[in-house]
Amino acid sequence: MSPEARKTRLLAEGGLALAGIIWGANFSLIKFALGYMPPFYYLGLRFLLAFVLVAVFSLGRLKGLTSRQWGISLVVGLCLFSGFALQTVGLTQTSPGINGLLTALYVLLVPLMIGVTTRRWPRRQVGVGILLVMGGVGVLTVSGKLSFGWGEIMTLLGTVFWSLHILALSYAAKRVDTRALTAVQLGVIGVLSLAISLLFERPTLDPGLPALATVLYTAIMGGVVAYLLMTWGQQHTSPTMAGVLMSLETVFAVIFSMLLGFDHLTVRSMLGFGLSFGGIFVAQFSARSRQLPGEGGLTAAEAAVGEVPVALNEEEEASLGEVTAEPPAT
Repeated sequence: MSPEARKTRLLAEGGLALAGIIWGANFSLIKFALGYMPPFYYLGLRFLLAFVLVAVFSLGRLKGLTSRQWGISLVVGLCLFSGFALQTVGLTQTSPGINGLLTALYVLLVPLMIGVTTRRWPRRQVGVGILLVMGGVGVLTVSGKLSFGWGEIMTLLGTVFWSLHILALSYAAKRVDTRALTAVQLGVIGVLSLAISLLFERPTLDPGLPALATVLYTAIMGGVVAYLLMTWGQQHTSPTMAGVLMSLETVFAVIFSMLLGFDHLTVRSMLGFGLSFGGIFVAQFSARSRQLPGEGGLTAAEAAVGEVPVALNEEEEASLGEVTAEPPAT
């Protein structure tokens, strides 16, 4: 490898790590914003802004969608909305570190869901990962760090919908234009969240500068900037390295949570988080590697919303295809 290529690769890997850091910071920043504004109002503002940013460059592709493609996109958007809604409501009653950790369990749920539906069970390493995570959660529970109240339950339910979204997106990405699919998902989240907020919450037109700054950060930095870093970075490093670096999101979710006082560092919490992270990384290594947008891996939708990496290996995608076999959309 030439010095120039080596330098480019280092910059690319640094960019991927930065994307993980940006997404990891989102958890604490959202927790902070929820002290100023109700959860669905936050989601509505964030995703309508993200929708506008994406839709400006996707109008032609949106117009070209067939009714069937619209239907597929709306279903995927509903899965993503459910994941975000449950995760964000859960965050009002739990710490960013725990919220980030429980959300990351999608890495284990996806191969298990594929196993249940196709009878093609995940590799042995995924089982090891599950045991490590269970051990970590057990340590956190015994130490009093993790108690399964409504916040944790809502977050776990959200993780189920993250996993369903990954499976649905793997199917949809091969049948719907990526930009159009991204825009529809963001629009679904924004419109539904704002509608729920107007019906059941008491949103204010001026939630305060700190809250608005968080909305802008999570929509722009957590979306557009992180997406650009991810897209460019994956072109200049291996898929495995990209997956590991972007998985740092969960680690930094806990780090930022501790730095900002939402979580407190103890020996037991270090052990619990360490075991859980280890299990997630083992499952990540064994299950697959991330790919470029539009190739069945991390898509623009994931980057635009932040926090939700997506990747299925060829065997998993083939299994999923057998379950949801339909002719490609035209």
